Amino acid sequence: MTGSPDEDNWLEPAPAQRPGQITAAAVLLVVSAFLGTTIAVNDPELTQFVYLLLFVTIGAAIRVRKGGRTACITASVTAALFFLYLGPHAIRGLSDPGGVYQPEYAVRAIVAIAVSATGVSLLYSPPSRAYVRARGHHTAR
Repeated sequence: MTGSPDEDNWLEPAPAQRPGQITAAAVLLVVSAFLGTTIAVNDPELTQFVYLLLFVTIGAAIRVRKGGRTACITASVTAALFFLYLGPHAIRGLSDPGGVYQPEYAVRAIVAIAVSATGVSLLYSPPSRAYVRARGHHTAR
């Protein structure tokens, strides 16, 4: 019988179930990071930095699924850094198609930016925020 007074933790609330927005946000952030690294392969100056961002994004996505507030902030910061990296590829690839920045890089950059923005918006949707808040209070006790 659940919730009976005979159990030790009958006053504790049941842990919050993970909403689908959290999982979708984690997947979208990792997908956008992979798209960013496909561009970074041909950019030797920033390849190591982008790979580092990829691994940090993967780690943050795993922690986000567990309901970590710090992981949400880390995922948002890495998404912003990817935006700063991918922005010039999107702008210059469309404005100067024959240069270093190719149009296919621009398309990939725009898709990665859109996917990343969707992931961050899902990360801060009301069900996701409630889940992170509940997990934060649950682990603090």
